Amino acid sequence: MSITTRSIISLASLSLLLAACGEKDDTRNLSRLDAELTTNTSDPALAEALEGPIASDPNLKGQSNRDAVRPSDKPLNGAVPAKLNPKQARAEALKLAGGKLMQTPMATKSVTATKQPLTLGEKAARDEQAEKCGTPQVRYAMDWAGRMPAAFPVYPGAHVTEAAGVDKTGTCGLRAVSFNTAIPANEVMDFYYTMARRAGYDAEHLEENGMDVLGGTHEKSGGAYYVSVKPAQGGGTAVDLIVNGGR
Repeated sequence: MSITTRSIISLASLSLLLAACGEKDDTRNLSRLDAELTTNTSDPALAEALEGPIASDPNLKGQSNRDAVRPSDKPLNGAVPAKLNPKQARAEALKLAGGKLMQTPMATKSVTATKQPLTLGEKAARDEQAEKCGTPQVRYAMDWAGRMPAAFPVYPGAHVTEAAGVDKTGTCGLRAVSFNTAIPANEVMDFYYTMARRAGYDAEHLEENGMDVLGGTHEKSGGAYYVSVKPAQGGGTAVDLIVNGGR
């Protein structure tokens, strides 16, 4: 199965994470999951979360997740390379990807969302609740960016703008991060597509509100990932990445 965006986590991310913790069906794809979940009238809150975009909320104002905390001033660990120029960033990404990048397939679907955005904490909390992993405790802290699974690191040299996570084991754990990079969107997509496929995840490419979205699941582990990519204000690329599991 596979994936869909907004500004940090979206419809597709929830679809994927739900699929990762629910029944496994090799015939299910992202488009089908989107259709099933967005027409789930038995759970209005879930339907709203699925249809709603995400907004960055660094000040944590007006959020429904009472367990969220403010970002810490702790520096990122070595898992997130700092201040690399584009040439260095590309070289590091190529190294992480095994020396060669695969080309991301063309988008299989284009969708448009009109709902008001949710904050990162709100979206992550709803994702976690949907997975039935207990009451989530979403924590905002920049060091979550250094605790991404090895298959889905922050792009080398990127500037992290927001990060959050749920500190649980297995697929009940959650890592979410927003970052900007000077690398073009298509190269970022190719990097994450390559990383996902080489780690045993499936992948689907969608377009949503003019943004590119990539996502999929891992059949054996039940893991899931979601990446949204769009042009950043002032140049470069803005990326939102969410995945269950992590360090």
